Amino acid sequence: MKRTLMSMIALMVALIVTGQSCVSFGAGKKNTSLGPAGAWVTTENGEAWTQIVSVPTAEGVQKIPNAEVFRFIDDPQDPRAFYWASREHGLLYTYDDGKTWSRSAAPLNAGLIQNLSVHPTDKCTIFVTNARQLYKTTDCARTWTELYREGRTQYIITSVAVNPFNTSQVFAATSAGDLLSSVDGGNSWSVSARFSNANIREIYFDTNKQGLMYLTTRASGLYRSRDTGLSWENLAKKFSDYAGALQYQRFVIYPAKAEQIYWVSKYGILTSRNAGEDWEPIPLVTPPGSVSIYGFGINPRNDKELYYTGTIGDRSTFYRSVDGGITWETRKLPTQQIPTALRVHPANSGWIYLGFTMAVKS
Repeated sequence: MKRTLMSMIALMVALIVTGQSCVSFGAGKKNTSLGPAGAWVTTENGEAWTQIVSVPTAEGVQKIPNAEVFRFIDDPQDPRAFYWASREHGLLYTYDDGKTWSRSAAPLNAGLIQNLSVHPTDKCTIFVTNARQLYKTTDCARTWTELYREGRTQYIITSVAVNPFNTSQVFAATSAGDLLSSVDGGNSWSVSARFSNANIREIYFDTNKQGLMYLTTRASGLYRSRDTGLSWENLAKKFSDYAGALQYQRFVIYPAKAEQIYWVSKYGILTSRNAGEDWEPIPLVTPPGSVSIYGFGINPRNDKELYYTGTIGDRSTFYRSVDGGITWETRKLPTQQIPTALRVHPANSGWIYLGFTMAVKS
């Protein structure tokens, strides 16, 4: 009975996490015929790809070719360090650009990793949610302390973020539309705001402008705060000219310029240079609404250099532009699985990481 209940809860979490999409991935029988999942890297703008799968263990180096990637998260202090939030294999991390990987200690060494936030000045302090609980480590993922638990089985903890201008302040969000805040590093929590009928997906800070925050939602658009969450503006009406723009897929803050943001949705890719007051579409090869864009990235030193992946069914293509989207080149991807994460290296030009999730047989 207990095992059956846990299986039902796991299935519910998987369905809530994946949501509705044009392609199917998450819970179900994996379509292994499309090739391996996992993480891949190119050091030449997509011309050639290498799979990165080595994990040192007590028994020697092991391979994890099918560890599905839910997202990549950067360490804000170290361009060579980033985190691999997987769907079933727990939390993995690298300090050498992905050449080797380590796996987190229990309980985050298995299962889904929903989101994480690295402390802006202490790389060994990390906040991680596995959708049901929120954990904190202060010793580089060797041990974990549970900070918060979502007791409602129909909702999950979707995101966590540390305020880069006040590192004692931490925010967490849920799929119920609750925004929680802590002023003591996560030891205690209070409700900062509630957004009715808004499935919050992620919390973002603009590190170039104190007080500027964003909340992305599954289908209710983008929320903005200019006073560190004390008040919020719903920017959904700003998308009214773009069909499908409320169906969120990705959001990126350009790290080198304050207020420059990118909104990726069913419509395509929109950009704003004034924190969402005005938007303009980036011209793509693919027509608006024709593909699902799960991978999107920008060169942090040149905002004319853009990358995205377009997925239709179980077919995906890699696109790159060096002129802000005026022209595009296409490249073949190294596997037919679904590209669900794209990372552009913060320091090395031409280095791009792609993470793949296995499609589910229909």
